[in-house]
Amino acid sequence: MRAEAQRIMELQGPRTQLVRLEQAIQSELGTLRAGVEPLLDEVRAGVAALFPEAGGTRLAPKEHEAQHEKLLQSLDGLEDVLEALQLAARSSRSGAGAARGGG
Repeated sequence: MRAEAQRIMELQGPRTQLVRLEQAIQSELGTLRAGVEPLLDEVRAGVAALFPEAGGTRLAPKEHEAQHEKLLQSLDGLEDVLEALQLAARSSRSGAGAARGGG
């Protein structure tokens, strides 16, 4: 199952995956999304550098490797912040529901 999901993601392309990630973040976090915008900017820049649009300039191998490492670090940071914001979003939804239902 995991191999199938990986294959599907590879076929979709990194730009499409990034759009889907941003949509999922917006759906899950709403206004809390502002907390991840700086990291999303870094991820967007990394994806653009590593996967240039048709006719774009490809990076030299060493630059590609450095940019790839930077993108992985940005994604790790994004993951950490997303986990914290998801907990906050869920907590605020639970608290709002309890306040409405408990009164």
